[in-house]
Amino acid sequence: MNLAAAAHEPAVGDIRFGIIGCSAIAPRALLEPTQHVAGARVTALANRTVAKAEEMAERFGVSVVYRHAEDLLKDPEIDAVYIALSNDLHAEWIGKALQAHKHVLVEKPLCLNTADLIPLAATVEQSSAYLLEGVMVMHHPWQRELRRIVESGCYGRLRSIATSLCIPARDGHANNYRSRPEQGGGCFWDLGVYWLQLLQAVVGLEQAEFRSQSDFDGPHGCDWTFHAQARYPGGLEASALFSFERPYRCAHVLTFDSAVVTLQDCFRANLGFYKMTLKTEMTEIVQDITPNITATAVLTEGSSHQLASHFHSQFQPQPQSKMKTVFEPMNYYVNQLEAFCSIIRGEAEPIPFREAAERVRLLAAIHEAARSGETIYAV
Repeated sequence: MNLAAAAHEPAVGDIRFGIIGCSAIAPRALLEPTQHVAGARVTALANRTVAKAEEMAERFGVSVVYRHAEDLLKDPEIDAVYIALSNDLHAEWIGKALQAHKHVLVEKPLCLNTADLIPLAATVEQSSAYLLEGVMVMHHPWQRELRRIVESGCYGRLRSIATSLCIPARDGHANNYRSRPEQGGGCFWDLGVYWLQLLQAVVGLEQAEFRSQSDFDGPHGCDWTFHAQARYPGGLEASALFSFERPYRCAHVLTFDSAVVTLQDCFRANLGFYKMTLKTEMTEIVQDITPNITATAVLTEGSSHQLASHFHSQFQPQPQSKMKTVFEPMNYYVNQLEAFCSIIRGEAEPIPFREAAERVRLLAAIHEAARSGETIYAV
């Protein structure tokens, strides 16, 4: 984003969206969320199969349908576009949309080819429009809460993060870009961005070493199950399992010196307005934790008498206890649309392009390392 070019008054009217690519995710990701976000509406669709766009337009009350995305980008009544094309087409249409001065919300991943990042960065810098990669989970407060827990040290040192993102492929993803390697198929390109974004948000990616493995035995040689691991200089290990063939399980488990924090069914809020819960199970206080008021308040939840008792018994195993942090019902895609509209209106800071670019570089490198056996080093 060129800040000088954007030094105009924040947008105050409705933000009018056009959708490029009437894929199955478009209703859930944008058409339905606009019903819950004031000042956002979809006014045009573009799809090469016009009948599909017309059916979607009738279903959601969209007034304009284009056969060609270029015509949608020429429409002066469109302020922003949502790009829901296959992964291999993202970079091309991000560039065209930004050059047409349209704000861009694009499905993850941002792009497939790391060579596209340099021209994309230049286009973003020169444009007066904003770009957001659609990693919808980043806009939910559970991520900020996990970071707060890690930074506070209230449970001691973070020792490991174990992530499982296993979503069985419906109909084997037949006739779907997810089963075509040249279009970014396979489970890691589809799901790996969520793991990297979690690490980025909670502990950062700097100085991590990545290793990966896959048999690439899915359709057309796609990775249908993929293992990845990140190791940090301080001893933290983050492991991840991605799969299109194993039973459904989507969860993050963070193990600290004195507690285990779990987020089960971490994609639940994709499907509607649902509560999300961080479950914490206390284990024991270990000797290398220096007690402090914050940690004690979290662990004992008690009075000054209990506080003194805790200090005197800090080196003894503590009884196990469980607690929950429950977030009010939210919808990931509604959160994402609200965040994007706030950025467009100048009410929130834009998310730096470099964060999405860093994820793309690592996605590509880690995916290739599963074939070569190389270790990947984040800078």
